[in-house]
Amino acid sequence: MPSRSSIGSNIQNRSPWRVQARSKPHLDKQFAYNRQQDAEAYLRSLGDQGIKAKLIQLETSFQLRLRRQGARVQFITFDTREEAEQARLKIESELSVSIIRDYASAAQTTLRDIMVRYRDEVVPGHKGADVESNRINRMLRSESFVDKKLAALCTEDLQDFITDRLTEVAPATVDRDLDVLSQVIRYSADVWKIAAVESPFIGLRRPKYFNERDLRLTPSEESSLLEAAQADENPYVEPAIILALETAARRGELLSIRKDDVFLDARYVLLRETKNGRPRKVPLTSRALGVVAALMADCVSDDERLLKISANALKIAFFRRVVPASGIKDLHFHDLRHEAISRLAESGQFQLIELQAISGHRDTRMLLRYAHLCCGSLAQKMDGIAAERTTKDYVHRGRRRRVEKVTAILSGAAKGSEPEQPSSPRPAKVISLFGRSTVKHCA
Repeated sequence: MPSRSSIGSNIQNRSPWRVQARSKPHLDKQFAYNRQQDAEAYLRSLGDQGIKAKLIQLETSFQLRLRRQGARVQFITFDTREEAEQARLKIESELSVSIIRDYASAAQTTLRDIMVRYRDEVVPGHKGADVESNRINRMLRSESFVDKKLAALCTEDLQDFITDRLTEVAPATVDRDLDVLSQVIRYSADVWKIAAVESPFIGLRRPKYFNERDLRLTPSEESSLLEAAQADENPYVEPAIILALETAARRGELLSIRKDDVFLDARYVLLRETKNGRPRKVPLTSRALGVVAALMADCVSDDERLLKISANALKIAFFRRVVPASGIKDLHFHDLRHEAISRLAESGQFQLIELQAISGHRDTRMLLRYAHLCCGSLAQKMDGIAAERTTKDYVHRGRRRRVEKVTAILSGAAKGSEPEQPSSPRPAKVISLFGRSTVKHCA
């Protein structure tokens, strides 16, 4: 950890010089910071003419100079001394814990520069490289704020981007664009050590949305979907749908299955390429086992994929041909995974940890959206436990029952009949209860 003595900083006023002539504003003249001698010469010339004038330095530009042993001197310019002082305190705090970022480079590097570098060097190693590259390229083509210096990029720029983008796409799409921007800026700060003093994401108000889907397939809809898939020109659409309903696997996971990933005797398939990066074993039902065995018969080598169809081809076939032919409205391929997990949860035969092992969710909180499907079976189990301990039914003995008894007593007294004598020798008295007359026996 560097010592305080190895860290130095100072703030210098580098604002322009101004010569002001008394009562003669037309003689006022402004000089750049590095032209102080010219400003002093002009001041003397006015004095020689008998004109009273003064030389002042404005307060419009303050330069923060950072010095650290083993690193080059860094310069950052601010509009006010207060901003420069706040930045100095924050930077020295970071330097004291060995966090060294090139703040000077942030004033010379545009957001476009680091986005292009991130796209070319980092994105190719990601699983969703194509989608991520498309998002970055769209912003590079369409957004003007990417040409700002990284040090000048502020929260207001991103807030304006959110407002404009929401007029074109859904809030979820805007949020994913912001995620890519956040990854670029964070990677630049952590790996390349190029960062602004303050992240533009601090204080940003992201769009709020709720896009959880709860579409369920009825038996007739499933039959229509499979009939449409069987009639499609691509023979791998139907087995992809069946496997999605039987295994609850994602589309990318299904398309990555190879012949040597299937273990027929043990009745499971090994998914090596998953969303969270952790391989998992998915059990095969009898229906899925038959589909997998038929697909394996068409494979020549062990490393050949079972579903010989690309992700884009499956997407086009499913959305543009199969779903319209089936007559189902607003069905996504990922809904098949949701349907598969929902069916397992509805059965009441699987614990949450077992559903997690099948679905591949690393966090059990992601499965809580399916927990409501188990409420019926849970209520039946609770009834079974309660029946063993409950011995008497509940009878409500509230205000209505008491009022009815008092009303009967009063009606009998009005008819001239003698009311039943209380056991206590003390007389009864009538009091008011909730606006009605009642009889209370004194103890």
